[in-house]
Amino acid sequence: MNETNPHESFVQSFFETYGCSIIDKAKGHFTVQLTSEMDEEIMNRPFYWHYMKKMNRDGNPMQLTFTDTNHTEKEGIYLHAGTPKLHSLYHTAIKKGKTARLYEVIDTPGTNRAMSPWLILNLQLQYRGKQAKDEPLSIGINLIHGTLMVGMMERIMPLRFESTVSDYTFPMTPVISLKNAYVRIQKHLEQHIQTRTNKWAEESILEWNKERELLETFYQSEDIDLDSFTREREQLDIRYKPRIEWDVINGGLFYLSQNTSAEWLTKR
Repeated sequence: MNETNPHESFVQSFFETYGCSIIDKAKGHFTVQLTSEMDEEIMNRPFYWHYMKKMNRDGNPMQLTFTDTNHTEKEGIYLHAGTPKLHSLYHTAIKKGKTARLYEVIDTPGTNRAMSPWLILNLQLQYRGKQAKDEPLSIGINLIHGTLMVGMMERIMPLRFESTVSDYTFPMTPVISLKNAYVRIQKHLEQHIQTRTNKWAEESILEWNKERELLETFYQSEDIDLDSFTREREQLDIRYKPRIEWDVINGGLFYLSQNTSAEWLTKR
């Protein structure tokens, strides 16, 4: 395809990551052979796959051809920013990328070949009130000795990972369970929130009380009925009542070399 097409690399990498083969590639187009799993995921053929499974048959996964702006002879999906299938792939990548189990690539393993497990979560704190603010956080905890660290995405970005362990290395069995590690991260979040300024919450409460008093005045003067008053009161609570929520964006279990783990601990 056209080298200036910014979406080609993502689409090809996406399919290759999930085991789909690029069976034809030329200037202006490329064709992908889907796996059964990917066909079922993105091709919207639920009745076909339900029938295949009911009949205990393998099914026949489809092929997809993508074309660029400079190629009109080959029939296929025109790959550009507004391509519906491209957005479908984005959605699938996000859904499948919520969790991961990856191993640091070790090209020249030393005498200490054990890989230490880390649970790493990317989270987002959501402050809601008079004004809304989001705070992204990346937190990791070592599942052997329990060391907790922040800014994990910046730490792992320079490293290379694969879905299989490197030769002559082995993953260590976690001492701390994932459930316990998650609870520890949650407690860290609570402590982090307590250290933040609460001025935003105080301002929200002031505005909340002000708007409620105004609404009470309207109700007492019979300018609004009880049903309208109740609905307005609920909307004020949603808009101004200060609250903090948090979501896990994605995360995973990352196995790191002893050298990498030790380097992180010395640079805390």
